[in-house]
Amino acid sequence: MLLNRNDLEMQQGATFQLQLLVQDANTNPINMTTYSALMLIKTDYANATLTESLSTANSEIVTGSNTGILNLTLSAARTANVFVDLTKGFPPKSNYVYDVAITSNTGLVTKIMYGNITFYGQV
Repeated sequence: MLLNRNDLEMQQGATFQLQLLVQDANTNPINMTTYSALMLIKTDYANATLTESLSTANSEIVTGSNTGILNLTLSAARTANVFVDLTKGFPPKSNYVYDVAITSNTGLVTKIMYGNITFYGQV
């Protein structure tokens, strides 16, 4: 599996959805039925406090059987609670960092994606 950097954008107060395809080094889809997944979002890497998290345990990340697909969803109610300083800039925005890791049924944890998230404010 390759670690990919992808910067994301989210809209405060809107549902966020993302579909990931997890492949092995030969670009074959990995059977995700035996994996769990976790996405962590923070203001920065040094901050111990999570801004948000998504997981397979809470059904915010759904595995796509043997197709290698992960579907991530963060509800509009949850994105509405992410802080954006509405007095700064147009459109107002705040920057966060994230990573996505998968865990096999044997306990092997692999980070598959990371990057920055720009949250844009709602009117």
